[in-house]
Amino acid sequence: MDEFFRRLDHIAKLSEEEREAIRSIVTIQELKKNELWLQEGKKAQLFGFVQKGYLRKFYWLDGNEVTDYFYLDNSFAGDVPSILSKKPAIANLVAMEPTTILSIPAEKIYSLCSQYPNIEHLMRVLIEQAFITFYYRSTGFILSTPKERYEKLVDEQPEVLQRVAQYHIASYLGITPQHLSRLRAEK
Repeated sequence: MDEFFRRLDHIAKLSEEEREAIRSIVTIQELKKNELWLQEGKKAQLFGFVQKGYLRKFYWLDGNEVTDYFYLDNSFAGDVPSILSKKPAIANLVAMEPTTILSIPAEKIYSLCSQYPNIEHLMRVLIEQAFITFYYRSTGFILSTPKERYEKLVDEQPEVLQRVAQYHIASYLGITPQHLSRLRAEK
C-alpha cells in the first residue's frame, strides 16, 4: 500500500490516524484475467486503486464493446457517476490481466469524510481529477482528429501502446484497427 499512500499524500498529507482509518476499510482484491470488477446494470459501490495489472472500462453498443479508458498500475479507478448518482453503472470494468486492486467502499470512505476533513478534501480532489480527465477525453472527440488523439496517447500514455491490444486501443481512439495501423506506420 506504499504507492497508494504516496499518491494520496501528493494530494493531501495524511496523518497516521487518517492512514489507519483508510487502511481499515481497504480490501485487497485479486482479479483473474477477464474478471469483472464492475458490471453494467449494477450500482457501483467501490472506489479502487490498481496496484498491479490493469482494468479496461468499456460499454456495449450494438453488440460491440466500446473501450472508454484504461486504468493501469498505480491509478485510481471507479465509476464515479454511478457512485455519486447511486444509479446503476452503464459501464463495465474488466481485468485485462491478473490484477491486484485496493477496493474502498464508497459508503465507508464517505463516513470517514465526515470524521476527517483532510480525507474529505482528498476525495473532493480525486473526484475533480476524474471529472477533468473525462472532460478532456470527451472534448478530444469533438475538437481533435483521430491522428491528434493517437499522438496525444503516444505522448501522455505510452505504456498503453505497450500493454493494450491494438483493437482495444483503436476502440478507445474511436477508429478502426486498420486506421490505427496506418497511424502507427506514419509515426
